[in-house]
Amino acid sequence: MMKVLIILNIVVVLAGAGLVFYSHNILKPAPTDQAAEALALKEGAIAQSRLQPVPIKKFVVNLHSKSTRLRYLDLEMNILTFHEDQKAIVKANEHIFKDTVVEITSHLEPNELDTITGKMLLESRIKKQVNAKLGQPVVKQIFFSGFVVQ
Repeated sequence: MMKVLIILNIVVVLAGAGLVFYSHNILKPAPTDQAAEALALKEGAIAQSRLQPVPIKKFVVNLHSKSTRLRYLDLEMNILTFHEDQKAIVKANEHIFKDTVVEITSHLEPNELDTITGKMLLESRIKKQVNAKLGQPVVKQIFFSGFVVQ
């Protein structure tokens, strides 16, 4: 019985040593072609830099205000897409952007929108909701070229 346990232990130790040797010396990842990867990265950056944002014309949104004074947001946006062919989707669904802005700003106070954080929050929520409504990631970034809270 003792001999069987010793033989079994030797077999397990040899199998473990063989596995370690195999994984360290025989299994090696394929070398990366750094020149090809750098070229692909460069071409991707050039293609991305050529993307022009899609303008959404100026529109006005009434804001909910606790005071009796009427408050509104005068907004003009430029939408940057992930790919060139997605510009047509943005142009065809401009109404979704406007509806989303109205929906989001109805839950925000005018004082919140007047801050940098408020603008960043608005951009983030617009991107998230519009991409969800379109069913695919289309909006990469939103630039506010006109943003007046009065």
